[in-house]
Parts: sequence; structure tokens; C-alpha cells
Amino acid sequence: MSTIEKIEDKVAGWLKPVPHLPAGAQKWIANNVWWIVLVGTILSGLGLLIGLVGFLGVLALVGTTTSYYGAAVTGSVYGGGWVISALVSLAFTLGALILFARAVSPLKALKKQGWKLLFLVLLLDTVYVVLNSIFSFSIIGFIFGIIFGAIGIAIGAYFLFEIRSHFVSAKAAKK
Repeated sequence: MSTIEKIEDKVAGWLKPVPHLPAGAQKWIANNVWWIVLVGTILSGLGLLIGLVGFLGVLALVGTTTSYYGAAVTGSVYGGGWVISALVSLAFTLGALILFARAVSPLKALKKQGWKLLFLVLLLDTVYVVLNSIFSFSIIGFIFGIIFGAIGIAIGAYFLFEIRSHFVSAKAAKK
């Protein structure tokens, strides 16, 4: 059993006692999650492009500002932390985008592989929430980032695990 499967079983155990959606709602979500992910993939791709252009634009502006006014003046305003934070954000968005794009076809066929890719996105988002909270460089930002990030991850995990039983592995499909 891989580490991912152990984490999957652990999360499933946490969500077992919570109230479940009606069977019809679970089936609808499972049958339609592929196009929801497809729309999310397209919007994430557009967001990634806009974020990259914005990052490069601000980076150019900061470079121009520091060359005119000197690093001593702008160093206090433009620390290097925002660059690292932006690059981490863009990297995680790209990673999620790739996983989402790979998940669409298996999700449409109700294959377990598609569900597992969505679970990997959930794990990736969990790591991102922690890193993004750390890169807020403030205690208040860290606390609120962790709290609201955990709420978002919990909601995503709830819906993801509600449809888990509708996706079958290749081994189970052969039987």
C-alpha cells in the first residue's frame, strides 16, 4: 500500500461519521465532475497566464524602480518574499492544472484513476495552503490562511469522498 493510499484511507476514516449526500446527488456529481473539472482546467489555465503576465509586469516595474531610485529605497518596500510567494503560487497552479487536465478523460469514464488525480490535487492544495500561509510573513496572515485553507480543503475532501464509490479501478472493472 502506497503512502497516498494510506492518506486516502485515513481521510476516508475521518469522513465516515459525517452526514452523507443523498445517493442521487452523489451520482449526479460523479457523472458530471468531468466537465466541472474541464471548466476549472480552462479557467485555471487562463488564471495562470494572467498571473504569469502580471508577475512579469510587476517584476519589470520593480526592476525599473530599483534602477532609478536605488535598492536602499525600494528594498524596504519590495522585499524578495513576494517573488518567492508568487513563484510558489504559479508552480502549484501549474501542477494542479496538469493534474486536472489529466483527470478529465478518466473521470468521464468513471475510472478510479481520475478520482485519484483529483485526490492528488487535494493533497497538493493542502501543501500549498501551508506554504502560502507561511509566505504571508505575518502571524495574523498565517492563522487566517491556515483556518480558511483548512475549511476549503475540508469542503473539497467532503465532496471528493462523497463520490469515491462511483469510481472503479481497472481491476474491479475486469471482474
